[in-house]
Amino acid sequence: MNIFKGLSGMACLLITLGMMTGAQAQMPSELSGKSIKIIVPQTAAGASDSLARIMASELSKRWGANIVVENRPGAGGNIGSDIVAKSQPDGTTWLMSYSGTHAINPALYKNMPFDTAKDLKPLGSLATLPFVMVITPSLPIKSVADFVAYAKANPGKVNIASSGNGSVAHLLDNMMDKDAGIKTTHVPYKGVAASLTDVMSGEVQGTFASAPSVMGQIKAGQVRPIAVSATKRSAALPDVPTFAEAGLPALALDAWFAFFVPSGTPDALTKQIHAEINKVLEDPAVVAQFASKGASPMKTSLGDFQKIVDKDMAQWGQAVKDSGAKID
Repeated sequence: MNIFKGLSGMACLLITLGMMTGAQAQMPSELSGKSIKIIVPQTAAGASDSLARIMASELSKRWGANIVVENRPGAGGNIGSDIVAKSQPDGTTWLMSYSGTHAINPALYKNMPFDTAKDLKPLGSLATLPFVMVITPSLPIKSVADFVAYAKANPGKVNIASSGNGSVAHLLDNMMDKDAGIKTTHVPYKGVAASLTDVMSGEVQGTFASAPSVMGQIKAGQVRPIAVSATKRSAALPDVPTFAEAGLPALALDAWFAFFVPSGTPDALTKQIHAEINKVLEDPAVVAQFASKGASPMKTSLGDFQKIVDKDMAQWGQAVKDSGAKID
């Protein structure tokens, strides 16, 4: 009996070791024994940071590797992005980027320290995440139609906050004005937190904010959501229509989040890492973690995602041009 128990225990041990070896073997051999650094060019606790840490934790477990997330904010995301663009193309330094910086900054900044299109290439798309238009709850507005009617009845008196000139919120506000035939006043702030504070108090009438940054205020009734800027409704806000549903199709834009690496990184290595990223995005536990942040997994091929990046750089670039925003 003891012999069988011993054999059974050894069999379990061998199976466990085999599973561990199989999991670790999924890590590209070029990265074996090396630490991986994920640069987030925004501050901690935001959407980019949250998603990067979910992925880092999961890949660390699967690969048995040391994966560190490092926040390097500044210059609208250019500081952290520049670090990655100029790093060694060996697969150990990744950029956590999103459409708000990757597709907008090349048109917004006069003097970019690197060439976004030439110096960085996709490692893998991760998620889409809606921007939500929220208004101060003291206004008698429950829908986009109500807001448009209110803005037309009060020309020049409706103030829309943003997290800064050329930000996603600023450009969405400008696009909404153009699509709806209204004129609101743009009020730039230094970050989304300050802008939300003034929306809650009624100092300004509304703003656009990423779902993770405003979910708490929505749930607390401190702001009222009227539409999401996305191609489909958010699972986190299923009762809030898209702008396209509300009659403003120009704002049917998905904000994506993705990993990038220096363009010189070998294609074979990039493809191996990309395959592992897509496996993680299929994990129900990861899907649930993303959903808690208001995000939906975005599993694509590298080629298809590159087409999305190219399209968005052109579309957001035109939005920057139309807004007149420019930063030296």
